[in-house]
Amino acid sequence: MHTFDSSQEKEIQQIAGDKSQKDQPLFVKSVARALAIINYVVKSPKPPTFTMIQEILNVPKSSLSYLLQELVQQQYLQFDSEIKVYYPGLQLIRIGATCINNSNFSDELWRGIKQLSEELGETTHAVMLEDRFVIFIAKNRGAKEVSAVSNIGFKLAAHATAGGKMLLSSLDETELDRRLATVELEKYTDFTITSYAELKSELTEVRKNGYATDNQANVPGGFCVAAPVYDKTEKMIAAISISVLAGKITNEYLQVLIQKVKAAAQNISTRLGKV
Repeated sequence: MHTFDSSQEKEIQQIAGDKSQKDQPLFVKSVARALAIINYVVKSPKPPTFTMIQEILNVPKSSLSYLLQELVQQQYLQFDSEIKVYYPGLQLIRIGATCINNSNFSDELWRGIKQLSEELGETTHAVMLEDRFVIFIAKNRGAKEVSAVSNIGFKLAAHATAGGKMLLSSLDETELDRRLATVELEKYTDFTITSYAELKSELTEVRKNGYATDNQANVPGGFCVAAPVYDKTEKMIAAISISVLAGKITNEYLQVLIQKVKAAAQNISTRLGKV
């Protein structure tokens, strides 16, 4: 079972409501529990099972079953019947996309990665940072699929992705330490960085170069290049990336990818108001 750190667990349990709130009307309890379920599923590093949700929220099984059924029916959650886990649903993703649509943010990201994908025939993504994870908010499939991302809203540990490393590089040392210094970095493949010291060294290079790479760190045989997207205040708010087969990478092709991804990211940033 995955466990959050104490502050995250306390936050989610407070949303669900504790025993001191037992005098609340039933519908208020149900709303609080539904919000806690959504919060847990969205923030969980891996899709949770019924048992995981029940154990961390301490909701009676019968009540939890009814709430999950309703959330799935309303498309706030999606249930994978084969592996028995829950994901953020289409309705939740739509709401999230609407919320980040200021200054045509999502439109510009989508247009940028689509053009980049069509130009090179490769799969492209856009990601945002949430604590020490990245959430994939846009994807355009290329001729050859080289991606661990099955759907929008998919979450991966930031240290194992090019886009994630790009975004982590925007954090100062204090904030980086807070998010990563005391956690065990996930290992997805034999190429995943699991040493925090090694990761910090690579992030120094990422800052200097203005792009990040991922050589089979989360998908065997996959290579990724990412570049930063800034808003009009020059804050890094997202990263876009392109995924190719690692076997296609030569020095020449790598330079082409770097140039194209950085140019696409700069174009998106300019359209968002960065001068």
